[in-house]
Amino acid sequence: MVVILIVSYIVLYSWLAILRHKTFGSGAMDLGYTDQVVWNTLNGRPFLFSTYQNAPIDLPLEQFRRTDNLLGYHVELLLWPISLLYLVHDSPVTLLVLQSVGTALGAWPAFLLAREHLRSDFAGVAFAAAYLLAPALQGAVLADFHAVSLCASLLLFAMYFVQSRRIAPFLVVAIAAMLCKEEISALVVMMGLYVAFVLRERRVGTITAVLGAAWFVFCTRVILPHFSGLTLSPFLQRLAIFGPTLEESLLNALRDPSLVLKWLGRREILTYVGGLLACGGFMSLLAPQVLGLALPVLALNIFSSWSWTYSEGAHYSASIVPFVIVAAIYGTGILARALERWRQVPYRRASTILAALVLTVSIFHHHQIGVSPIARTFYPPQIDAHDRLGEAFVSRIPRHAAVSAQSNLYPHLAHREKAYFFPAVNDADYVLLDVTSPAYPLTVQGLQLEAVQLLRSAQFGVLHADDGYLLLKRNEPPSHSAELPAAFYRFAFARDAEVPQNVQVRFGDALELVGYEVTILNLVQAHELPVQIRTFWRPFRPLALDYVFSWFFTRSDGAIVYHYEEGTPTTVWLPTSEWQVGDVMSMETPILSIGRLRDLLVAVTPPGGDPWSPEARLPIQQIENANTELRGDGTLLTLHQFR
Repeated sequence: MVVILIVSYIVLYSWLAILRHKTFGSGAMDLGYTDQVVWNTLNGRPFLFSTYQNAPIDLPLEQFRRTDNLLGYHVELLLWPISLLYLVHDSPVTLLVLQSVGTALGAWPAFLLAREHLRSDFAGVAFAAAYLLAPALQGAVLADFHAVSLCASLLLFAMYFVQSRRIAPFLVVAIAAMLCKEEISALVVMMGLYVAFVLRERRVGTITAVLGAAWFVFCTRVILPHFSGLTLSPFLQRLAIFGPTLEESLLNALRDPSLVLKWLGRREILTYVGGLLACGGFMSLLAPQVLGLALPVLALNIFSSWSWTYSEGAHYSASIVPFVIVAAIYGTGILARALERWRQVPYRRASTILAALVLTVSIFHHHQIGVSPIARTFYPPQIDAHDRLGEAFVSRIPRHAAVSAQSNLYPHLAHREKAYFFPAVNDADYVLLDVTSPAYPLTVQGLQLEAVQLLRSAQFGVLHADDGYLLLKRNEPPSHSAELPAAFYRFAFARDAEVPQNVQVRFGDALELVGYEVTILNLVQAHELPVQIRTFWRPFRPLALDYVFSWFFTRSDGAIVYHYEEGTPTTVWLPTSEWQVGDVMSMETPILSIGRLRDLLVAVTPPGGDPWSPEARLPIQQIENANTELRGDGTLLTLHQFR
């Protein structure tokens, strides 16, 4: 049964990760730059990458001694042996499959440890399943590639080996885990203390703790400063949540401990911690001596200015889950013994019943925010004509040419020495953009400004443009008018007159909403629901104004909790004053993180109008639709209800 679960996990999440990549859902950060690092390492340039050269990201790159070596940011030496896998299959897909396989294998030590400690085959299967159901692990395997995600299995194997008193394998996997990322050595120190003082293996525990501490100091005081030139990792600035700098934040926390208590009492933090504990059915609370081993990474995640670290999404919690599972196994054993003493329930029967409870809780938590066919939100991406066209654009760029690419295009072009993260162009010979995709680190308008500026600079000309893709080549002769071909704007028009969720709602005497669709993305996010909204509009008279479209999200009580009006690729590249009567225009928002259980409303205002003012918004006349309703003053239309 456990083997079937592991194989099923590998197949499902490899498929989803590859599908996400094939539909251009992966990004320069982090699959793109990791792929380039691995490719360069295999080709004799260890840990080099060009992604960050002059890139406008949230790191003080101007302070770095050099920005082209991964070891100035993170110490992930495990990527060196991983690079050998590119001899088998030279593709970022290799990393995605490796991550799914490496994560899934952690179910095996979870099974062995639970079966032996709880004396129940069912308990072993239940805890293996609970591990695989953990949303934090699915968040890791579906968010590009990170070597630290492999720690989930390595740390579980380490705990199993040390509990079995198999010291040599324990030290091997503990060292391998430390090679994944620098902060994992802090967890190894914690395991060493556990071995020394709880398991009373003083010699092994001391050796482990010293190894972990020595590697942590070597990484943070030698390797990272040598390559970056900085005394502290720039990522530590995320911990400055109680002041403008890390030092002031720590001093403020010491002066006023209530700041820490208030932070820990936030709903987002409590939800995050509760979600992690739910992976083990909350039984881990009964074994704090094991659960506490994860405190170094848990603290880094919680006391962060970036909410993504405490969302169960991405890779940030992958190294915490093993300790939750092991602690839950021991917590179940503690409670089973108590039931045996107090209620005369045989230990094996009690542990089986409690393991079933753990599995039930983990299934429920997985259903809430996990990603699988049994989860509440499971929407596998589908490869469409636009994705296939993107592959054709990628294939037009010579293999060894220097290129600058948008984030979602970057991982498909990283197998070269010079690949830059747009808007950094540097000495690139080609620039590839997809204006319909996320513009990070720019806005939708910023992406257009940068692209237009390149075209007007006369350094680049349009080599090919179609359906929102724009391939520029250095020294390519510019067109006579610098205007983009009509094919470029195909993304702005509804294809084949197929409009989902047909509605007929008029806004003023200018526009008609004829349809919409809402796409929920397969991301693990405990606090927010990531969605994209696509609406279809038809002008029924020539438009002299460039109207602004606004999306509002409300709670069940009607209060507006989120608002978006920053524009869409359609309105930025083809404003409403250029729309033609009779055409059905397709408009897709960027990815919006809107929370849960909220309603979606839409409004239209003239340029310069205040979308918050009912007087400025266009009045709505509902012509024919049973699934929408007008709100309040008749200028807001309820388009969709999230349940």
